[in-house]
Amino acid sequence: MSPHLAVVRVEHVWVADGVVRIAACTRELTLACPDSGRGSARVHSRYCRTLADVAVGGRPVLIGLSVRRLFCDSPGCGRRTFAEQVEGLTARYQRRSPLLQHLVEMAGVLLAGRGGARLLQILKVPLSRTSVLFHLMRLPLPPTPTPRVLGVDDFALYADTYGTLLVDAESRLPVELWAGRDAGHRPGQCSAPAAVPRIQPRCTDDAAHLRPVP
Repeated sequence: MSPHLAVVRVEHVWVADGVVRIAACTRELTLACPDSGRGSARVHSRYCRTLADVAVGGRPVLIGLSVRRLFCDSPGCGRRTFAEQVEGLTARYQRRSPLLQHLVEMAGVLLAGRGGARLLQILKVPLSRTSVLFHLMRLPLPPTPTPRVLGVDDFALYADTYGTLLVDAESRLPVELWAGRDAGHRPGQCSAPAAVPRIQPRCTDDAAHLRPVP
C-alpha cells in the first residue's frame, strides 16, 4: 500500500476494468480552519473525492476518498465551514494526488509536451501533450540570482518592430525582454544596474546604440 494512504482509513480495495480502485475515508481528527486557525472536529457533512494516484503493478489507481466538511466555531471568522485536506494525499481543486501531480510536472519539465505525454502513457497516466504543457506552464519560475555580467542584443520581431534581449552572460539564460532597441533602455542608463552596482553590462553586438556609454 502507498505510504501516503497511511493517514486515512482504507475500507476496500478491488480491481475493475483494469483499474485498481480504493475506497477510503478520513480519520476523525481535529483540524484547524485555514482562516482563523482554530481547531474544529464538528462535522457539517461528508462528500466523496475521486483522486488519481500513481500506477500499481502497471494498473492505474483511483481513490474514492470520503472527506469531511467541518464547521468553524470562531466568532470572527467569515468562513462558516471548510473542507479538510489530507497532507500528502489531497490538495485544493486537484483530482490527482500530490505524488502523481509531481510526476506529471516533472515529465513536462524534462520532456515538454509530446515526449512527456508519451512517457506518462507508459506510466499509465494518459494525458495529451497540451495537458502536459498546461501543467508545465502553471509551475512557478525558479528564483534567479542577480546576474553579474549582462549580455545585450537587439533583434527584429518583424518589419520595423524590434526588441532588446538581456542575457546572463555566465549562465546564458534570458533575464529580461524590452520593447524597442533605443539607447534609453540600455543597462548603463536604466535604474536596475544603478541599484545593483555588481552588474557589468557587456555589449554582444557591434551596433552603435548598444555600445557602452563612456
